[in-house]
Amino acid sequence: MSRKAQLYLLDEPIAGVDPAARDYILTTIINNYNEEGTVVISTHLISDIERILDEVVFIKNGVIVRHEAVDDIKEKEGKSIDDVFKDTFRMVPFMGVSGYDR
Repeated sequence: MSRKAQLYLLDEPIAGVDPAARDYILTTIINNYNEEGTVVISTHLISDIERILDEVVFIKNGVIVRHEAVDDIKEKEGKSIDDVFKDTFRMVPFMGVSGYDR
């Protein structure tokens, strides 16, 4: 990571690594970014990074469906960001042509 960057774009930086490595990677990011810069992390591992988030942007089908401060969401929803993410992107089980799964 460039220490003087104004923008850090990280796509799934903790995917595919064990929990200890995830903590190390997140700690490295937090301790080394330019505080005048912005860090954007794209991930599906919300529960692992929730503690470091200031804002979230949820994108569904290429459209921003939510952009809000984490504290505001927690206050309004009374839930973790991970739970709000799951609610937003919850999948309905596919029912076969006959109306039931086999």
